[in-house]
Amino acid sequence: MRPLPADKQQELASARRQEWATLALRASVIAVLYGVVGNSQALSAIWLKSLWALWPPAAFLIAVALERRPASRRFPFGFYRAVSIGFLTSALSLVAMGVYLLVAGLQSHVVHAPDKLPAIGQNAAWWQWLGWWVIAALAYSLAVPLVIGRRRMTHARNLHDKGLYADASMGKVNALAAATALVGVVGIGIGAPALDIAATLVIGAGIFTQGTVHLYTAVCDLMDEMPRTLGTNRLDPLAENIRRRLTEAPGVATARVRLREEGRMLTGIGLVELDTATTEVDDLARLRDVILALDWRLIDFQIAPTTARAATGRATIA
Repeated sequence: MRPLPADKQQELASARRQEWATLALRASVIAVLYGVVGNSQALSAIWLKSLWALWPPAAFLIAVALERRPASRRFPFGFYRAVSIGFLTSALSLVAMGVYLLVAGLQSHVVHAPDKLPAIGQNAAWWQWLGWWVIAALAYSLAVPLVIGRRRMTHARNLHDKGLYADASMGKVNALAAATALVGVVGIGIGAPALDIAATLVIGAGIFTQGTVHLYTAVCDLMDEMPRTLGTNRLDPLAENIRRRLTEAPGVATARVRLREEGRMLTGIGLVELDTATTEVDDLARLRDVILALDWRLIDFQIAPTTARAATGRATIA
């Protein structure tokens, strides 16, 4: 198993530092929102979402710590899939949070519970309205994902880390959630509490949609789907590049490639039909080194000489 290249190790160290900073910033958002949460459904939704948002960076940090552990007798393939498990749990947390907010919003619509936050000018002058503190807190919660999101996306792409990518892609949803909650609070202020309930439903729907997409991707990864380009449904071109290199090698007639993701890393096998009896083990070993040099994510790749039928079978389509 190959270690990460030096530049990727530096990138990973930078991503870890940023995720620690993300935890601190999100904790500050939770503290600020907690101080003004009141009984607003939209504000309660954004506070709970912020609390739930602590899990993705925590899952990333835990997964990276496990990923670095050496292979053992019990786990001979190492702990690379800890990253995939972290991605799965992050996606599940988003789905659960979205469901909760949708249910809470629908219940509020049925029950019509009164808000503790008064309307503007109801109990005091308009400039003394408590909602201004709420709006200030929401503005802070809106700024945080915009500040920390872009660099995290860069790390996610450079490291091919789907958990980090999922968390970064939630930045727009987080910003939308904060903006929607602002609408809900203003709705209370102008005497239209229905806006507050609608804001909760919009926040819940956005989180649920994103979580469902990431959950589907995480499950496919654990079922050994062929690798896809990060953030898309397109097959990663690496598999076709490997197949082409194999078929261009002397002595190889046809080849099929199987790749699978091990967290951020990849492993695979090339089933090759040899067209000459003079191909030696050393030739295949050199060819394997050429394949491994194609992409830093390849931690293991095996070349298996096989029959013509097996090399071209549908079960091994790249």
